[in-house]
Amino acid sequence: MPETPEMEIYKNYLTKWVKDKRIIESNVLRAKSLNLESADFCQRMTGRHIKDITRRGKYLIFHLDNDHYLLTHMMLDGRLYYLPAENIETLSQSEVLHSDAEELKQSIKELPGKASVVFGLSDGSVLFFCSLTLGYLHYLGQEPLNEKLQELGKDPLDPNFRAEDFIQLFEGKRGMIKPWLMNPKNIAGVGNAYSNEGLFRAGILPTRLISSLSRDDKVGLYHSLVTILKDSIRLGGDMEERFAPWDDFTGGYNPHFQSYDREGKACLSCHEMIQKMEVGGRNAFFCSHCQK
Repeated sequence: MPETPEMEIYKNYLTKWVKDKRIIESNVLRAKSLNLESADFCQRMTGRHIKDITRRGKYLIFHLDNDHYLLTHMMLDGRLYYLPAENIETLSQSEVLHSDAEELKQSIKELPGKASVVFGLSDGSVLFFCSLTLGYLHYLGQEPLNEKLQELGKDPLDPNFRAEDFIQLFEGKRGMIKPWLMNPKNIAGVGNAYSNEGLFRAGILPTRLISSLSRDDKVGLYHSLVTILKDSIRLGGDMEERFAPWDDFTGGYNPHFQSYDREGKACLSCHEMIQKMEVGGRNAFFCSHCQK
């Protein structure tokens, strides 16, 4: 599932390649991904100017020129794909927008899954929202958007979010640390991969009880988590699927994981084996020697 680094990389790409363009036409191939009827959604999108793209946790927010927004969450399998006009070889933009999901998958080999929603943009390029089986793309006004975002906890990359703010979040909290980190009501945008990595670098077992954490543990976890998220953004995140035909950056962080998805491999710090167990319904990867 895309987490904060992957969504931040998407945001950066979209800001460069999609911001300030107009949506000329839309094609909805999976109506269940929307909160409106397909025809209504397409009508509302036609001619809309994309003023900005921002991120909050795992959400991307497209700011439109009519004081409305598109809020998208990729969930487990959702992906974005951008096809510049010069890379549309076998089909024109109009043909792309009037093709079904199977035709698109056959024509555009690098498409990261079945297209759910497709936008034709004013410069002839095309933006695909793919595999939104669990994910969604919702058209919202300001108040419904605010209500949705108010459900989220602090974004760890907010420049105003400091170690002291992180420590305060633990007041009155109970249970194990890893499920707490992954709860978006506590920290927005941290999922299985980066909760494992943050805990490994901080030397904290995923099963540690919050009540057992010292102040130093919490400060160390804060710095570990923020550093890892920033490093992942800098190196390309964890997703294998490219954002565009020319994208050779996405996925560059994958070789740098030290615990996540490394069961049975030697710990890079002490050479003991990385172990795996289920914690809070999700896989936890850890080194029992380095983490306490």
